[in-house]
Amino acid sequence: MALIVARTAFVPLALRGFLGLMVALVPAGAVLLKLDQESRTARETQEIDQVTSLLQRVATQQAATFGAARQILSAMAATPILAGRECATFLHRALEANPRYLNAVLSDANGRVICTTRASAPPDPGLLAVLRGEGFQVSSYQAGVAPAGGTLSLAQPLRDASGRLVGAAAVTLSLDWLAEDLGAMGLPPLAIATIADRNGIVLASSRRTETLVGSQLSGLAHRFLDAAAAGVVAATGEEGLRRLAYVPAHEGPGGLFVAVGLRQDKADGADVALDTALMIVGGLLLSFLIGLAVFHAAAEGPVQALLGAARRWGAQDWSARVGRIGGGRDFRRLAGAFDSMAQTVEAQQRAEARWQACMETAPLFVLAADHAGRVEWVNLRWRDATGLDLNESRGDGWLEAIAPADRLSFEAVWYAAVGDPEGPSLIREVTLRSGHRCLFTGAPAVSDKKEVLAWALFGIDVRDRLRAEARAEESDAQLHAVYAHAPVGLCLLDRNLRFLAVNGRLARAHGRPASEHPGRSLAEMAPDFAAELEERLREVVATGNALEDIEVSTHLDGDQRHWLCSYHAVRDHSGAVATISGAVVDITARRRMEDSARQLSREVDHRAQNALSVVRGLLRLSAADAPDDVPALVEELEGRIGAISRAHDVLSRENWLGADLGEIVIRELAAHPGRIEASGPPIGLVAEGAQPLALALHELVSNALRHGALSDESGQVVITWMRTDKGAELHWTESGGPPLAGPPARTGFGTMLIDANMRTQLAGDIHRQWATEGLSCVLEIGAEALAPDHSRGRLEGKPLAGRSVLLLEDVPSPDISIAAALREGGCRVLGPARSVAEAIFLAGQAGRVDVVLIAGRLAEHQDERLGEILRQRARLVLRLSPELLKGRPMTPQGVRQVLAGALASTSSG
Repeated sequence: MALIVARTAFVPLALRGFLGLMVALVPAGAVLLKLDQESRTARETQEIDQVTSLLQRVATQQAATFGAARQILSAMAATPILAGRECATFLHRALEANPRYLNAVLSDANGRVICTTRASAPPDPGLLAVLRGEGFQVSSYQAGVAPAGGTLSLAQPLRDASGRLVGAAAVTLSLDWLAEDLGAMGLPPLAIATIADRNGIVLASSRRTETLVGSQLSGLAHRFLDAAAAGVVAATGEEGLRRLAYVPAHEGPGGLFVAVGLRQDKADGADVALDTALMIVGGLLLSFLIGLAVFHAAAEGPVQALLGAARRWGAQDWSARVGRIGGGRDFRRLAGAFDSMAQTVEAQQRAEARWQACMETAPLFVLAADHAGRVEWVNLRWRDATGLDLNESRGDGWLEAIAPADRLSFEAVWYAAVGDPEGPSLIREVTLRSGHRCLFTGAPAVSDKKEVLAWALFGIDVRDRLRAEARAEESDAQLHAVYAHAPVGLCLLDRNLRFLAVNGRLARAHGRPASEHPGRSLAEMAPDFAAELEERLREVVATGNALEDIEVSTHLDGDQRHWLCSYHAVRDHSGAVATISGAVVDITARRRMEDSARQLSREVDHRAQNALSVVRGLLRLSAADAPDDVPALVEELEGRIGAISRAHDVLSRENWLGADLGEIVIRELAAHPGRIEASGPPIGLVAEGAQPLALALHELVSNALRHGALSDESGQVVITWMRTDKGAELHWTESGGPPLAGPPARTGFGTMLIDANMRTQLAGDIHRQWATEGLSCVLEIGAEALAPDHSRGRLEGKPLAGRSVLLLEDVPSPDISIAAALREGGCRVLGPARSVAEAIFLAGQAGRVDVVLIAGRLAEHQDERLGEILRQRARLVLRLSPELLKGRPMTPQGVRQVLAGALASTSSG
């Protein structure tokens, strides 16, 4: 029963299929004829296209060959024509670089060869054509000379800058290269390519080159040598060809004829039988296919369209669409739904691709993670910086890039943020293993339902910022150091003349701490400066003109100070005056030196006049005392002038302010060590009393050497001095010399010189006792010849008055005169000594002193020998340094305060 039902159901289907097949056979014959005609037409078109394409390839290849030759000739034409060996060398190098050319020639405008690579080569036929003004030329066939089977000559004119013909250049092309080029083109087996010159001589062929080159074209090809235009012709049965394409000589590259032919295939004779069989089989197949097409249109076509689109979607090609299909309304609705879904997915993919492209090229690290914080994607910058690819970075793998010192803390912060999306934002700076210093920030992507969909993590490399900040801090520190330690006072004022910045040196000049200056006006902080400068500084603000080299005098720490001030406008980007920079230099020492120099100059003039007067007097009186004994006169004068000179040295060192009586005595007696003893307290002489006392002592020493105690080896002299109510007394006592019978019978010039100086310029007197054992004298010095007694001044508030100071200063201070500062404080200053040797000498001569003060470069070095001597001669040895000053300014008052404090500490100790 089932079989009957099945057969009954099958019959309508078979009938429909048979009827469909019969219907399909009706147009079968017409279809077969039509197909045969179209097949023949298509084959002819294919042959024409093929032979035309091959012809274009051959012609293009030959055009390239001649183009290369023209480039070489153009290069030769662009090179200045050389003579002799340089020309030949140039051509040989050109041919070495282009081995397809056998010879190269350069000629002048008359055709005379200038140089060539082959002297024995025959005359080049292309040169004469070029010189006739015919431009670039390709010659006809030339019989070859071994190793070439034939050649072509290629020539190019040479012109100067004005375009005038000055010569020609030519190269000889081997035809073997044309044949090799044809062989290298890979032409089809049935294709034959031929190249001939304008005379029909074969230059190259893709077959039997060795027999055809140099022969005449024959047959069909020769008929089109001078054709009007290029073309394609049928050539069935002629020379085995069935189609020929050609380019006549006048249109061919370089004036050459080019032809390509297609030979007949031996299998072509079976075409008709094959066509008939194909028509029968094709008719049947067509009938069957028509039947299948009916079924395909009804069901299989729509299903296959849906399946094809689904396969492309499975391959992630979401641009595929089902489109319009048959099969009824249900298939069309299904196709529409599928296409809508694909369009939505494609839009999402495009958006994701744009986002990924932006993140890949972003100048920061980008990591994308799922809702649980597991990384799913990283950008290129992360991969390059860390060396971790995408697979290595997935999940928690990216944390391996964090340096061990930062990993645990950063991992805890990251997962704390993932666990609490509504908590504080993730911002953390860490170091990567690669050395990068990164600032990471993270944020979640939240849906409309407040659900976390994913996490994004961004990292910024802050190494450049840190380096820039370090450089900026270093620059600021350097600028601050220069500003703070500059050897001048510096400040910056705003437009209202209020301080913006000030360094310590200028703050000390104002007598106020630097911290009090910002925001305060110049008038508030430095009234003396403001009185002189305020109006002028307002002009600087108004005009922008600089204010330079203005001297201002102020009082600081009880001393008058002198300053040299300069101020300049600082403009902003718009050119307006924004601030004023100021520089203030302390020129007090310079002013004092200038004043001292002026006073010293006047004093030197005065002293020089006095010295000349004394010398004139000495000459006149000494000559009268010894009119006939010239050697004695010279000796007397040298001794007396030497005494004046020694006193002059002491006065000069003390800036003509005076001299110490003891130092005058020591210098006069220095030539007789061990024979004369001298002792006494410090007593100052006025400048006018130094030379008279030196002369008096010199005369006493001279008399003792000639007649007194020093004339005998056993004799000696004792000198003591002291202060008295009327001034001072100096006691001279001789002993151990020849016995004296009494006063000399005659009063000599030396006696008169002593008496005159003691009673006039020294405002005193001299008392002599001519005892048998030796001369005793008391030299009285009046108070007018003595400097003020500073020992009493010390009781009146001057702690340094009367103190003896040995000053060692190899380099004078540019700020102050230390010796002058100490003398102003009442000190008796020895020196300054400029070297260690001079210091040792002065220490030995001066005896015991209160203080040795070492300044300049000597204060920075230790000398054990000098230190031992100084400790024996002084109560206190000080090195003048910033540590000793303890922040006090390097001013006369500051130096005196330091010295007084040190002496007081020593006394209390």
